[in-house]
Amino acid sequence: MAQRKRIILLAILIDIPIFVAIGFYLSRGEKSTEAVYPERFTDTAAYCVGKQTTRLRFAASQIQQLQTALNSLNECTTIELGAGTFVLNNALTINGVDGVMLKGAGKTATTLRFVGAGNVNGVDVEAASSFTIRDLTILDSPKNGLEVRLSENLVIDNVRVTWSATQGAARSNNGAYGVYPVNVVNVLLQNTESYYASDAGLYVGQCINAIVRRNRAEHNVMGLEIENTVNADVYENTVRNNTGGMLSYDLNKNTIVSRNIRMHHNTIENNNNDNFGSAGIVKSVPAGVGLILTATREVEVYANSFANNNTTDLAIVNGLVSETPDFSQWPMNNWRAHDIYIHDNVFKGGSGTSVDNGRTDEANRPLGLLTALLLSELNRQRAEAGKAALPMANVLYDGVDDGRTILTMTTYFGNHPGNENGICLRNNSGQTPSLIDMNFPALLQNSESPTDATISNAIRKGEVIYYEGTAAAAELYGGQAPAGFQCEGFVASGVAVNAPGP
Repeated sequence: MAQRKRIILLAILIDIPIFVAIGFYLSRGEKSTEAVYPERFTDTAAYCVGKQTTRLRFAASQIQQLQTALNSLNECTTIELGAGTFVLNNALTINGVDGVMLKGAGKTATTLRFVGAGNVNGVDVEAASSFTIRDLTILDSPKNGLEVRLSENLVIDNVRVTWSATQGAARSNNGAYGVYPVNVVNVLLQNTESYYASDAGLYVGQCINAIVRRNRAEHNVMGLEIENTVNADVYENTVRNNTGGMLSYDLNKNTIVSRNIRMHHNTIENNNNDNFGSAGIVKSVPAGVGLILTATREVEVYANSFANNNTTDLAIVNGLVSETPDFSQWPMNNWRAHDIYIHDNVFKGGSGTSVDNGRTDEANRPLGLLTALLLSELNRQRAEAGKAALPMANVLYDGVDDGRTILTMTTYFGNHPGNENGICLRNNSGQTPSLIDMNFPALLQNSESPTDATISNAIRKGEVIYYEGTAAAAELYGGQAPAGFQCEGFVASGVAVNAPGP
């Protein structure tokens, strides 16, 4: 009997850690909330059919009358702003009224300029569904140029947001975002421009169903950003001369998990401006990154044009690297970047020639410093072997695969290139795109931070791999791995509703 008890006790002692390990592994599964899909996009005109409508007109000299009217708006009111500069010392606020249109005489004709205003947004809209803003410029907003919260059916068309401070330290005091819809169901953002925002010029965050098309973003820290958003179709935009061109990522503590995103037919070039951000994730972005995909999923990137981005054209990194390495700060377990299909893009060349413009900053942009050190050591070893130096690859991939949490990253050794994250590259053209698998587990080598020695060893042992062109990479990142991800099996289906108008 005693022998039997010892056997049972031994079995229990063996099984407990197994059950704990299984429970821990299963808890790493990504959590997501169910998105709400409205049946159709109801813009201002459609919403107001059959309802009483009101039309109000204001000249640039009628600031007080305009502010008074906004305080008592009726449903389905069109506010027409004449040509000229409206100098305001407070936000234009629309709250809790549906079917409102705010319309100027054109981007070059009507300007809302904020002078001496407190820490407020320029145009500030909340709980106002079927809202349209169009044909005007927003200048020098203390916070965000245009912010819309907690609404449905939003149209932003032919708007320009910019700031007067265009260089030097003064730029860091510019408002954070040019256009900032957040917690909105159905967003149409088109024909709009943003310049000199200290965070992102054009932003869509925590939204369901967004079409972002034919916009321009220049001289911002980040040009165009899609954050914690389900169903986004982002196309025919031009992002040039920002610190980083475009970004898709998830905030770690947000309950909306991004998925189903298309980015196509965009021009993403010359995003090499120095980083002047003062806060947020964009402060950590090295200068010269075309497109960043971090802690995001189900993203299709195709028919875009990449060129002359000094660090890299496309970075795919997980949130443990880009935002916070503390796994406990990711309650939705959405830290991985996975199921990403990159195809039929044109890489024109000129990229990867000067990581972070040669001015890396360990405290503020550690990923840029690591990238620079990695490339420097790679080329030093290539020189030893009599090989020519390489620029940074067009595609930078962190190589932390499914299941490699922050805990296992510090204890895991060996190279795992391949498709565990469902990264797929096909049919890209122009300059043959290259890819580097940075392999963070190998770079860490059981330490908190990579060192010169761990970087050198990882490269020398072949744990960091630079693929000079798609031929070799296609075998590992082309949908052929047995992990289940197949390129043709994933194509983002776009938004669930049709946007109004051209």
